[in-house]
Amino acid sequence: MVAIVTLPFGWLEAIVTFLLTWPVRPLWRWLDARSHGFEGTIARRVIAMGLFPLLMILAVVLGFEIVERGIKLDTLMWTMGYTFALGALMAPLERLMPWSRKWLDHGDSGTDILMLFGNAPLYGVLSSASLFLTAWLVEWIHLNLPPDTIRSFWPHFLHPVVQVFLLILAMDFFRYWYHRWMHENAFMWRWHSVHHSSSRLYWFNGMRTHPLENFVSNVIWVVPFTLIQAPAEIVFVAGLVSRTIGRFQHTNIDVNLGPFEYIFSAPNNHRYHHSKAISEGNSNYGGDVIVWDILFGSFHLPKGGRPGEDIGVGGVEDYPKSWLGLVLAPFNQRLWRDAGPRSNI
Repeated sequence: MVAIVTLPFGWLEAIVTFLLTWPVRPLWRWLDARSHGFEGTIARRVIAMGLFPLLMILAVVLGFEIVERGIKLDTLMWTMGYTFALGALMAPLERLMPWSRKWLDHGDSGTDILMLFGNAPLYGVLSSASLFLTAWLVEWIHLNLPPDTIRSFWPHFLHPVVQVFLLILAMDFFRYWYHRWMHENAFMWRWHSVHHSSSRLYWFNGMRTHPLENFVSNVIWVVPFTLIQAPAEIVFVAGLVSRTIGRFQHTNIDVNLGPFEYIFSAPNNHRYHHSKAISEGNSNYGGDVIVWDILFGSFHLPKGGRPGEDIGVGGVEDYPKSWLGLVLAPFNQRLWRDAGPRSNI
C-alpha cells in the first residue's frame, strides 16, 4: 500500500532532478573530462588541504560582518543564500576532485530538494508547536533560575571568535548525546534512519532529515541555549560556522584535513558514520566537533583506512527512496518488522 501511495512521487522527483541538473550537465561533462588530469597536481593538493580552513575563516568573517550591520528579518535570506553559495563552490569541486566517482550521479537530488521544501507545511506546524514549548521551557527556567545567575555562566570577557567556538563545543555536547541516542535506541533510529537512507554523500544531503526529528531536537536544544545564554551575535556566527561544517562533512570532495579530522566532524570520519555496518556507523556522532567522540570512546578513524562507498540503512529491506516514502518510513510497521540483525537496533 505504501509503495502504491508513494509511486507518483518517484516521477515527481525524477522531473525535479532533471530540471535541476539539465542546465549544469555541460559543465559537469567538462569537469569530468578534466578530473583525471587534475589528480596529482599542486592545485588539487592546495585545495584538498586549504579548502576547509578557508571556508571556516570565511564563515567567521562573514558572520561578524553581518552582525556588524545588524541582524534583521532579511538575515535569514542571507544565511539561505550562503548555503547555496557553498553549494555553488562544492558541487563543481565534487566533479573535479571527487572522493568517490560512484557517488557522482545517483538521481536523488530531487528527493533531497523535496525533503527541504516539500515538508515546508509540516515544518510550519511543528515550528509553531516547538515555539510554544520553547516559550514554556524558557519561562520555567527563568522562574527557577534567576536571570543574573544564568547570564553569569557565559564568559563574555573572551575574544568573540573564541566565544563562537566555545559555543559550538558546548552545544555539540548536547547534540552528541541526542545523536547517539537516535542510533542506539530502536524507536529513535526509525526517525534518524531517514537521514542515513542516502546511498551517497554529497554537499546537499545533510538536509535529508525527518521533520519530527528536527522538532524534537529543536525542543531539546532550548534548555542548553537558555542555560548558556550566549549573546545573540555569538549564536548567529556559531550557527553560520555550524552550517558550513554541516555542508562540508557531507561533501564528496577528496580532501586532506590532517589534524582537523581529530577536531571537527569532517568528511572522512563522517563517511564511517554513514556505513551500513553497525561497528562503523555507530560512531563519530559529533555534529560539528569530534572531540566528544574521542572523550567518550565512540571515535572511529583507523589509520591508513578508507571508508566504504556502500552506505545507507543496513538490515532493512526495501527502504524507501522517494520523498513521501521517507516521510512515512518511521510509521511503516512492515518495514521495521522485517528488519534484519544488521539494522542499528
